Amino acid sequence: MRAYVFSFFAVAASAASCVVDESFDDAQFLCDPSGGDGECPDGLRCAVDGRCRKSLSASGGSGGIGGKDGGGDGSCFPTTCDTLAPKCGDLDDGCGNQLTCGCQGPFTCGGGAKPGECGCSKKQSRTRSADAVFEAKVTGSVAWASVGEAALSDDKWATAALDAGKTSNQLKASAFGFALPANAVVKGVEVSLERSAQGSASALTDKDVRVLVKGAPLATNGAKSTAWPTTDATAKYGSATELWGATAITLAEVQAADFGVLLTVAASAAATARVDAISLTVHYEDPACPN
Repeated sequence: MRAYVFSFFAVAASAASCVVDESFDDAQFLCDPSGGDGECPDGLRCAVDGRCRKSLSASGGSGGIGGKDGGGDGSCFPTTCDTLAPKCGDLDDGCGNQLTCGCQGPFTCGGGAKPGECGCSKKQSRTRSADAVFEAKVTGSVAWASVGEAALSDDKWATAALDAGKTSNQLKASAFGFALPANAVVKGVEVSLERSAQGSASALTDKDVRVLVKGAPLATNGAKSTAWPTTDATAKYGSATELWGATAITLAEVQAADFGVLLTVAASAAATARVDAISLTVHYEDPACPN
């Protein structure tokens, strides 16, 4: 059948401008429904799904024209997701039924600010919470309690009770479980800490907030001088372009279990530091996306 249609097209090529769609076994031709049957070789008609199909006379009354109304015999040729691409989501197949059409990665439905179409944005980000929180007695002198409670925002806290002039031990979070596209280029890292001070107002401030790569702190200290609030609030550190003193942070480094963040807190008066949640946002570019 394929060879027959190809040879037929060779004869009819001068009478119609058609393109062979070799993805179909019956070697149908693509056409523009608005152009009428002149878009197709002799014996074929342009269906509403944009494909040249056999007319009723050519098929002995057994073929349909396509679309919702079908041919005179009531038949209908449904369209496919491949034909409708780049459209995606729940779509009409032209015969009154529903198609659910997806996208191939890195494209997503509605990605790249294209509602209803497959697309993707070059600049992307992902946010993850820590799977591991622990204490390190490298700096500071006040221990943390219930450190695991700092992993998720649930009104349960890792706490450190500080007297005036004291600094907490390091609270470290890691094992964020990032899984980025294979060719992702890391552009920046953002830290989010949900925290509060219990006790004297304005008693607590950041001492150190640093990103960990290969388990070691990077050079930039993102600590803020603003006092911790007395009710939980989230503070953000870094940005979409902040590499925390590194010339580059690699994909392998952000996906490693020892990629993370550390925090120490200083007290000017007696108060208890409370950390409810720690998360990281990795900003990156995906070269596979067009813009």
